[in-house]
Amino acid sequence: MAKRQSMTECVLEALRNDIINWNYEENDVITEAEISKKFGVSKTPSREALNYLCVEGFLEKIPNKGYLVKGISVTELQSLIQFRGILEKASAQLAIQYATDEELKSLRDFAKQQVSMMEGNSYQEYSAMNMQFHMSVAYLSRNSYLMSALESTLNKLRRVLVKDWKSSKAKSLMEAHLKLVDALIERNVERAQEYVEEEMEGVEYRLYFKRER
Repeated sequence: MAKRQSMTECVLEALRNDIINWNYEENDVITEAEISKKFGVSKTPSREALNYLCVEGFLEKIPNKGYLVKGISVTELQSLIQFRGILEKASAQLAIQYATDEELKSLRDFAKQQVSMMEGNSYQEYSAMNMQFHMSVAYLSRNSYLMSALESTLNKLRRVLVKDWKSSKAKSLMEAHLKLVDALIERNVERAQEYVEEEMEGVEYRLYFKRER
């Protein structure tokens, strides 16, 4: 039986998605009262959700004003992409070490299913499925700390990548996931990590950033 979400978790998830999808612009100020009214909850879950988003790096608390929606600098973005690459490489290596053959076969079936669903999707639909894929690989690492760090990093990048979205790219991006799955099935760490490098370079290219070497 699935665990029932608390009121704070419901507000947190909805508000995080609002920020990721640019329903709030950079430097907007959000208040507890505003969130309580929007979601029909008391100030306590609103405050808890807002404070958690400060910890995640989406907001900054401004005394006597509210919570500022933070932007992201070029340096921060480059660091996020680098950190994601480190996490994805570790995720792939540990998945190769711990995942069963049946789990990897199921992952490939899942990746193929996602490809078949990629026609004219919105960024929100693509982003959710892309996140599901990468978190599925991380799940196979059997490392909860890695999963938590990757989820946080992907969420921050989703807010930036939405600005570059072109639905025509969705299917090819999803098809590329099959390369990683094939490397995992072959238990080929080097090939899997090369795929991660290629994907991170693709992210940087789409955002018009060049990695400093």
